[in-house]
Amino acid sequence: MSLQDSTAQAALSGSHDPRAFGLVKAAYTVNDTLDLLSIGRTSLYALVKDGQLPAVKFGKRTLFYAADIAALMTRLKQGRQP
Repeated sequence: MSLQDSTAQAALSGSHDPRAFGLVKAAYTVNDTLDLLSIGRTSLYALVKDGQLPAVKFGKRTLFYAADIAALMTRLKQGRQP
């Protein structure tokens, strides 16, 4: 099953399981998250500011939990905003 197929299947089933979206790490850096979501830095920080994607600090690094990214992708696929 391809990443795109598993992403579509996870979104349709309402699953927030990060593995269903091909996410294998527990948390992702800003640059990783930009690549995963195919968005720009300004859009990413707009999601954070709006409370749609929680960010956590680990030292100087900003990280995003895979479960939160999966939940966001599910909401976006279903056309819902928090």
